[in-house]
Amino acid sequence: MHGRRLVILIAGNFFVATSFMSVSGLLNEIAVSLQISVAKAGALIAAFALTAGFFAPVLATFGSRIDRRYLLTGALAVCALASGLAAASDNYRHLLLARIVAAAASAVYTPQVAAAVSMLTPEKDRAPVLGKLMLGWAIGSVVGGPLTVLIGGQFGWRTAMACIGAGGVAVSLLVWRAVPSNVHVPALNLQRWIEVARSPALRWLMLTTALNTAGNHFVFSYLAPTLSALHQVSGSVLSALYFVSGLGGLAGSVWAVSILARVSAARVAYWSTGVVIVVYLVWPLCAPWLPLLFTLQFLWSAGSAGFPSVQQSRFVAVAPTLASATIAMNSSLGYLGNSVGTSLGGSAWLWVGPRFLPWLGVVFLAASLFCSAASERATKIART
Repeated sequence: MHGRRLVILIAGNFFVATSFMSVSGLLNEIAVSLQISVAKAGALIAAFALTAGFFAPVLATFGSRIDRRYLLTGALAVCALASGLAAASDNYRHLLLARIVAAAASAVYTPQVAAAVSMLTPEKDRAPVLGKLMLGWAIGSVVGGPLTVLIGGQFGWRTAMACIGAGGVAVSLLVWRAVPSNVHVPALNLQRWIEVARSPALRWLMLTTALNTAGNHFVFSYLAPTLSALHQVSGSVLSALYFVSGLGGLAGSVWAVSILARVSAARVAYWSTGVVIVVYLVWPLCAPWLPLLFTLQFLWSAGSAGFPSVQQSRFVAVAPTLASATIAMNSSLGYLGNSVGTSLGGSAWLWVGPRFLPWLGVVFLAASLFCSAASERATKIART
Protein backbone atom coordinates (compact mmCIF):
# COMPACT_ATOMS: atom_id res chain seq x y z
CA MET A 1 0.00 0.00 0.00
CA HIS A 2 1.18 3.50 -0.86
CA GLY A 3 2.94 5.06 2.15
CA ARG A 4 1.19 8.44 1.99
CA ARG A 5 -2.24 6.81 1.75
CA LEU A 6 -1.51 4.60 4.76
CA VAL A 7 -0.37 7.61 6.82
CA ILE A 8 -3.62 9.44 6.09
CA LEU A 9 -5.73 6.41 7.00
CA ILE A 10 -3.74 6.12 10.23
CA ALA A 11 -4.56 9.79 10.85
CA GLY A 12 -8.24 8.85 10.61
CA ASN A 13 -7.78 6.36 13.41
CA PHE A 14 -5.88 9.04 15.35
CA PHE A 15 -8.91 11.33 15.14
CA VAL A 16 -11.35 8.59 16.14
CA ALA A 17 -9.13 7.60 19.07
CA THR A 18 -8.79 11.20 20.26
CA SER A 19 -12.55 11.70 20.08
CA PHE A 20 -13.17 8.45 21.92
CA MET A 21 -10.66 9.15 24.72
CA SER A 22 -11.51 12.82 25.17
CA VAL A 23 -14.17 12.41 27.86
CA SER A 24 -11.99 10.12 29.99
CA GLY A 25 -9.36 12.83 30.46
CA LEU A 26 -11.98 15.55 30.98
CA LEU A 27 -14.19 13.74 33.50
CA ASN A 28 -13.34 16.10 36.35
CA GLU A 29 -13.95 19.26 34.29
CA ILE A 30 -17.22 17.95 32.84
CA ALA A 31 -18.49 16.84 36.26
CA VAL A 32 -17.77 20.27 37.81
CA SER A 33 -19.08 22.25 34.84
CA LEU A 34 -22.39 20.37 34.59
CA GLN A 35 -22.67 19.84 38.36
CA ILE A 36 -22.90 16.06 38.13
CA SER A 37 -21.07 13.21 39.86
CA VAL A 38 -17.94 11.54 38.46
CA ALA A 39 -19.93 8.32 38.06
CA LYS A 40 -22.57 10.11 35.97
CA ALA A 41 -19.89 11.76 33.87
CA GLY A 42 -18.33 8.31 33.41
CA ALA A 43 -21.64 7.18 31.94
CA LEU A 44 -20.76 9.32 28.90
CA ILE A 45 -17.89 6.90 28.21
CA ALA A 46 -20.12 3.87 28.67
CA ALA A 47 -22.82 5.34 26.43
CA PHE A 48 -20.29 6.09 23.69
CA ALA A 49 -18.89 2.57 23.84
CA LEU A 50 -22.33 0.92 23.99
CA THR A 51 -23.55 2.90 20.98
CA ALA A 52 -20.42 2.17 18.94
CA GLY A 53 -20.63 -1.48 19.89
CA PHE A 54 -24.19 -1.73 18.62
CA PHE A 55 -23.64 0.18 15.39
CA ALA A 56 -20.34 -1.39 14.27
CA PRO A 57 -21.90 -4.62 12.88
CA VAL A 58 -25.18 -2.95 11.90
CA LEU A 59 -23.54 -0.23 9.82
CA ALA A 60 -20.99 -2.72 8.46
CA THR A 61 -23.91 -4.71 7.05
CA PHE A 62 -25.93 -1.83 5.63
CA GLY A 63 -22.83 0.00 4.44
CA SER A 64 -21.09 -2.97 2.83
CA ARG A 65 -22.21 -1.93 -0.65
CA ILE A 66 -21.11 1.70 -0.29
CA ASP A 67 -17.92 2.92 -1.94
CA ARG A 68 -15.24 3.07 0.78
CA ARG A 69 -14.34 6.65 -0.12
CA TYR A 70 -17.85 7.87 0.68
CA LEU A 71 -18.29 5.64 3.71
CA LEU A 72 -15.01 6.48 5.46
CA THR A 73 -15.09 10.20 4.69
CA GLY A 74 -18.72 10.48 5.75
CA ALA A 75 -18.06 8.70 9.04
CA LEU A 76 -15.23 11.08 9.93
CA ALA A 77 -17.24 14.15 8.91
CA VAL A 78 -20.22 13.15 11.10
CA CYS A 79 -17.92 12.45 14.04
CA ALA A 80 -16.32 15.88 13.61
CA LEU A 81 -19.76 17.53 13.54
CA ALA A 82 -20.75 15.66 16.69
CA SER A 83 -17.66 16.96 18.49
CA GLY A 84 -18.69 20.49 17.54
CA LEU A 85 -22.18 19.85 18.91
CA ALA A 86 -20.65 18.52 22.13
CA ALA A 87 -18.68 21.76 22.49
CA ALA A 88 -21.91 23.75 22.10
CA SER A 89 -23.98 21.63 24.49
CA ASP A 90 -25.24 23.47 27.56
CA ASN A 91 -26.43 20.50 29.64
CA TYR A 92 -25.76 16.84 30.28
CA ARG A 93 -28.54 15.58 28.00
CA HIS A 94 -27.27 17.52 24.97
CA LEU A 95 -23.71 16.37 25.61
CA LEU A 96 -24.86 12.76 25.88
CA LEU A 97 -26.74 12.98 22.57
CA ALA A 98 -23.72 14.51 20.84
CA ARG A 99 -21.49 11.71 22.13
CA ILE A 100 -23.97 9.09 20.92
CA VAL A 101 -23.85 10.58 17.40
CA ALA A 102 -20.04 10.61 17.53
CA ALA A 103 -20.06 6.99 18.65
CA ALA A 104 -22.26 5.83 15.78
CA ALA A 105 -19.90 7.48 13.28
CA SER A 106 -16.79 6.16 15.03
CA ALA A 107 -18.24 2.65 14.83
CA VAL A 108 -17.84 2.81 11.05
CA TYR A 109 -14.34 4.11 10.50
CA THR A 110 -11.90 1.87 12.42
CA PRO A 111 -13.28 -1.54 11.38
CA GLN A 112 -14.16 -0.53 7.82
CA VAL A 113 -10.86 1.14 7.07
CA ALA A 114 -9.20 -2.12 8.15
CA ALA A 115 -11.53 -4.11 5.89
CA ALA A 116 -10.81 -1.76 2.99
CA VAL A 117 -7.05 -2.00 3.51
CA SER A 118 -7.25 -5.80 3.61
CA MET A 119 -8.76 -5.61 0.10
CA LEU A 120 -5.95 -3.36 -1.15
CA THR A 121 -3.04 -5.29 0.40
CA PRO A 122 -1.48 -8.62 -0.66
CA GLU A 123 -2.11 -11.44 1.83
CA LYS A 124 1.53 -11.71 2.89
CA ASP A 125 1.58 -8.03 3.90
CA ARG A 126 -1.81 -7.81 5.61
CA ALA A 127 -0.83 -8.50 9.22
CA PRO A 128 1.88 -5.78 9.42
CA VAL A 129 -0.25 -3.24 7.52
CA LEU A 130 -3.31 -3.86 9.69
CA GLY A 131 -1.09 -3.52 12.74
CA LYS A 132 0.22 -0.20 11.45
CA LEU A 133 -3.34 1.08 11.03
CA MET A 134 -3.86 0.74 14.77
CA LEU A 135 -0.85 3.00 15.37
CA GLY A 136 -3.36 5.81 14.92
CA TRP A 137 -4.95 4.81 18.21
CA ALA A 138 -1.56 4.67 19.89
CA ILE A 139 -0.59 8.10 18.57
CA GLY A 140 -3.97 9.36 19.72
CA SER A 141 -2.96 8.24 23.20
CA VAL A 142 0.44 9.90 23.12
CA VAL A 143 -0.66 13.16 21.47
CA GLY A 144 -4.43 13.45 21.26
CA GLY A 145 -5.30 12.36 24.78
CA PRO A 146 -2.74 14.50 26.65
CA LEU A 147 -3.38 17.49 24.38
CA THR A 148 -7.11 17.22 25.06
CA VAL A 149 -6.43 17.14 28.80
CA LEU A 150 -4.09 20.14 28.54
CA ILE A 151 -6.51 22.22 26.46
CA GLY A 152 -9.43 21.23 28.70
CA GLY A 153 -7.51 22.15 31.84
CA GLN A 154 -6.44 25.54 30.49
CA PHE A 155 -9.43 26.64 28.41
CA GLY A 156 -12.30 24.34 29.39
CA TRP A 157 -13.63 21.06 28.07
CA ARG A 158 -15.82 22.76 25.46
CA THR A 159 -12.76 24.28 23.80
CA ALA A 160 -11.11 20.87 23.75
CA MET A 161 -14.16 19.37 22.04
CA ALA A 162 -14.24 22.19 19.49
CA CYS A 163 -10.58 21.58 18.62
CA ILE A 164 -11.31 17.88 18.09
CA GLY A 165 -14.16 18.79 15.74
CA ALA A 166 -11.97 21.14 13.69
CA GLY A 167 -9.27 18.49 13.43
CA GLY A 168 -11.85 15.96 12.28
CA VAL A 169 -12.93 18.17 9.39
CA ALA A 170 -9.33 18.42 8.17
CA VAL A 171 -8.75 14.67 8.45
CA SER A 172 -11.98 13.82 6.61
CA LEU A 173 -10.88 15.97 3.65
CA LEU A 174 -7.50 14.20 3.55
CA VAL A 175 -9.16 10.77 3.64
CA TRP A 176 -11.43 11.77 0.75
CA ARG A 177 -8.37 12.51 -1.37
CA ALA A 178 -6.42 9.45 -0.22
CA VAL A 179 -8.99 6.68 -0.72
CA PRO A 180 -9.43 5.65 -4.36
CA SER A 181 -12.93 5.51 -5.78
CA ASN A 182 -14.81 2.26 -6.43
CA VAL A 183 -13.24 0.33 -3.56
CA HIS A 184 -15.76 -2.20 -2.29
CA VAL A 185 -15.69 -5.09 0.18
CA PRO A 186 -17.71 -8.32 -0.17
CA ALA A 187 -21.34 -7.55 0.57
CA LEU A 188 -22.52 -8.66 4.00
CA ASN A 189 -25.74 -10.59 4.45
CA LEU A 190 -27.33 -12.92 6.96
CA GLN A 191 -25.48 -15.95 5.59
CA ARG A 192 -22.09 -14.38 6.26
CA TRP A 193 -23.05 -13.52 9.83
CA ILE A 194 -24.20 -17.13 10.28
CA GLU A 195 -20.78 -18.28 9.08
CA VAL A 196 -19.16 -16.04 11.69
CA ALA A 197 -21.41 -17.36 14.45
CA ARG A 198 -20.73 -20.99 13.51
CA SER A 199 -16.95 -20.68 13.84
CA PRO A 200 -15.70 -21.76 17.32
CA ALA A 201 -12.38 -19.99 16.75
CA LEU A 202 -14.11 -16.71 15.92
CA ARG A 203 -16.47 -17.02 18.89
CA TRP A 204 -13.54 -17.46 21.28
CA LEU A 205 -11.72 -14.53 19.67
CA MET A 206 -14.78 -12.34 20.19
CA LEU A 207 -14.90 -13.21 23.87
CA THR A 208 -11.17 -12.51 24.09
CA THR A 209 -11.67 -8.99 22.75
CA ALA A 210 -14.67 -8.22 24.97
CA LEU A 211 -13.04 -9.44 28.19
CA ASN A 212 -9.68 -7.82 27.49
CA THR A 213 -11.26 -4.45 26.75
CA ALA A 214 -13.56 -4.68 29.78
CA GLY A 215 -10.58 -5.42 32.03
CA ASN A 216 -8.60 -2.44 30.75
CA HIS A 217 -11.42 0.10 30.90
CA PHE A 218 -12.61 -1.16 34.26
CA VAL A 219 -9.63 0.84 35.53
CA PHE A 220 -8.47 3.19 32.76
CA SER A 221 -11.78 5.03 32.39
CA TYR A 222 -11.34 6.30 35.95
CA LEU A 223 -7.64 7.10 35.80
CA ALA A 224 -8.11 10.87 36.07
CA PRO A 225 -10.42 10.82 39.13
CA THR A 226 -8.32 8.03 40.68
CA LEU A 227 -5.14 10.13 40.58
CA SER A 228 -7.09 13.14 41.76
CA ALA A 229 -8.42 11.17 44.75
CA LEU A 230 -5.08 9.58 45.68
CA HIS A 231 -2.65 12.42 44.96
CA GLN A 232 -4.81 15.51 44.30
CA VAL A 233 -3.24 15.95 40.85
CA SER A 234 -4.85 17.86 37.99
CA GLY A 235 -3.93 20.06 35.05
CA SER A 236 -0.35 19.71 33.82
CA VAL A 237 0.53 16.74 36.06
CA LEU A 238 -2.49 14.78 34.86
CA SER A 239 -1.70 15.76 31.28
CA ALA A 240 1.85 14.48 31.81
CA LEU A 241 0.50 11.16 33.05
CA TYR A 242 -1.65 10.79 29.93
CA PHE A 243 1.38 11.70 27.83
CA VAL A 244 3.40 8.94 29.50
CA SER A 245 0.46 6.62 28.97
CA GLY A 246 0.43 7.57 25.30
CA LEU A 247 4.16 6.97 24.97
CA GLY A 248 3.65 3.51 26.41
CA GLY A 249 0.80 2.86 24.01
CA LEU A 250 2.89 3.98 21.04
CA ALA A 251 5.83 1.85 22.16
CA GLY A 252 3.59 -1.18 22.63
CA SER A 253 1.97 -0.78 19.22
CA VAL A 254 5.30 -0.33 17.43
CA TRP A 255 6.73 -3.34 19.25
CA ALA A 256 3.74 -5.51 18.35
CA VAL A 257 3.87 -4.54 14.68
CA SER A 258 7.64 -4.97 14.46
CA ILE A 259 7.65 -8.59 15.65
CA LEU A 260 4.59 -9.84 13.76
CA ALA A 261 6.78 -11.10 10.93
CA ARG A 262 8.67 -13.38 13.35
CA VAL A 263 6.16 -14.17 16.12
CA SER A 264 2.55 -15.32 15.84
CA ALA A 265 -0.17 -12.77 16.53
CA ALA A 266 -1.56 -15.04 19.25
CA ARG A 267 1.72 -15.08 21.15
CA VAL A 268 1.98 -11.29 20.97
CA ALA A 269 -1.57 -11.09 22.37
CA TYR A 270 -0.57 -13.38 25.27
CA TRP A 271 2.47 -11.28 26.10
CA SER A 272 0.54 -8.01 25.91
CA THR A 273 -2.20 -9.22 28.24
CA GLY A 274 0.35 -10.74 30.62
CA VAL A 275 2.10 -7.38 31.02
CA VAL A 276 -1.17 -5.69 32.00
CA ILE A 277 -1.98 -8.44 34.52
CA VAL A 278 1.38 -7.95 36.24
CA VAL A 279 0.85 -4.18 36.36
CA TYR A 280 -2.63 -4.62 37.83
CA LEU A 281 -1.31 -6.90 40.56
CA VAL A 282 1.36 -4.45 41.75
CA TRP A 283 -0.50 -1.16 41.09
CA PRO A 284 -2.41 -0.99 44.43
CA LEU A 285 0.84 -1.72 46.30
CA CYS A 286 2.61 1.17 44.55
CA ALA A 287 -0.33 3.58 44.71
CA PRO A 288 1.13 5.84 47.46
CA TRP A 289 4.13 6.77 45.25
CA LEU A 290 3.22 8.92 42.26
CA PRO A 291 6.54 8.44 40.35
CA LEU A 292 6.02 4.67 40.47
CA LEU A 293 2.54 5.09 39.05
CA PHE A 294 4.00 6.96 36.06
CA THR A 295 6.30 3.99 35.40
CA LEU A 296 3.50 1.47 35.79
CA GLN A 297 1.27 3.54 33.51
CA PHE A 298 3.86 3.33 30.74
CA LEU A 299 4.04 -0.48 31.07
CA TRP A 300 0.27 -0.83 31.36
CA SER A 301 -0.33 1.19 28.21
CA ALA A 302 2.41 -0.66 26.31
CA GLY A 303 0.75 -3.97 27.08
CA SER A 304 -2.82 -2.87 26.39
CA ALA A 305 -1.88 -1.16 23.11
CA GLY A 306 -0.12 -4.24 21.82
CA PHE A 307 -3.33 -6.26 22.00
CA PRO A 308 -5.63 -4.48 19.48
CA SER A 309 -2.70 -4.11 17.08
CA VAL A 310 -2.65 -7.89 16.60
CA GLN A 311 -6.24 -8.91 17.35
CA GLN A 312 -7.52 -7.66 13.98
CA SER A 313 -4.83 -9.73 12.27
CA ARG A 314 -6.00 -12.83 14.15
CA PHE A 315 -9.57 -12.39 12.90
CA VAL A 316 -8.46 -11.91 9.29
CA ALA A 317 -6.15 -14.94 9.48
CA VAL A 318 -8.95 -17.23 10.70
CA ALA A 319 -11.45 -16.18 7.99
CA PRO A 320 -10.06 -13.80 5.31
CA THR A 321 -13.29 -13.76 3.26
CA LEU A 322 -15.27 -12.63 6.31
CA ALA A 323 -12.91 -9.78 7.22
CA SER A 324 -15.44 -6.95 6.87
CA ALA A 325 -17.79 -8.80 9.23
CA THR A 326 -15.28 -10.07 11.77
CA ILE A 327 -13.35 -6.82 12.06
CA ALA A 328 -16.61 -4.95 12.60
CA MET A 329 -17.64 -7.50 15.23
CA ASN A 330 -14.21 -7.23 16.87
CA SER A 331 -14.62 -3.46 17.06
CA SER A 332 -18.18 -3.85 18.33
CA LEU A 333 -17.19 -6.21 21.13
CA GLY A 334 -14.27 -3.97 22.02
CA TYR A 335 -16.64 -1.04 22.48
CA LEU A 336 -19.16 -3.19 24.36
CA GLY A 337 -16.39 -4.48 26.62
CA ASN A 338 -15.42 -0.87 27.22
CA SER A 339 -19.00 -0.03 28.18
CA VAL A 340 -19.33 -3.00 30.52
CA GLY A 341 -15.92 -2.39 32.09
CA THR A 342 -16.61 1.31 32.58
CA SER A 343 -20.03 0.67 34.11
CA LEU A 344 -18.76 -2.04 36.47
CA GLY A 345 -15.73 0.08 37.32
CA GLY A 346 -18.01 2.92 38.39
CA SER A 347 -19.87 0.57 40.72
CA ALA A 348 -16.64 -0.92 42.06
CA TRP A 349 -15.33 2.61 42.71
CA LEU A 350 -18.11 3.03 45.28
CA TRP A 351 -17.49 -0.44 46.71
CA VAL A 352 -13.70 -0.84 47.05
CA GLY A 353 -12.48 2.68 46.26
CA PRO A 354 -10.13 3.77 43.45
CA ARG A 355 -6.93 2.21 44.80
CA PHE A 356 -8.00 -1.42 44.51
CA LEU A 357 -9.84 -1.34 41.18
CA PRO A 358 -6.94 -3.11 39.37
CA TRP A 359 -7.23 -6.22 41.55
CA LEU A 360 -10.82 -6.66 40.39
CA GLY A 361 -9.87 -5.90 36.78
CA VAL A 362 -7.44 -8.85 36.76
CA VAL A 363 -10.41 -11.25 36.67
CA PHE A 364 -11.43 -10.00 33.22
CA LEU A 365 -7.89 -10.19 31.85
CA ALA A 366 -7.32 -13.72 33.14
CA ALA A 367 -10.57 -14.83 31.48
CA SER A 368 -9.39 -13.13 28.28
CA LEU A 369 -6.21 -15.22 28.28
CA PHE A 370 -8.24 -18.41 28.67
CA CYS A 371 -10.48 -17.50 25.71
CA SER A 372 -7.47 -16.56 23.60
CA ALA A 373 -5.90 -19.98 24.16
CA ALA A 374 -9.23 -21.68 23.41
CA SER A 375 -9.41 -19.85 20.09
CA GLU A 376 -5.98 -21.13 19.09
CA ARG A 377 -7.00 -24.68 19.91
CA ALA A 378 -10.21 -24.33 17.88
CA THR A 379 -8.24 -22.93 14.93
CA LYS A 380 -5.84 -25.89 14.93
CA ILE A 381 -8.73 -28.37 15.09
CA ALA A 382 -10.49 -26.67 12.16
CA ARG A 383 -7.35 -26.88 10.00
CA THR A 384 -6.69 -30.57 10.67
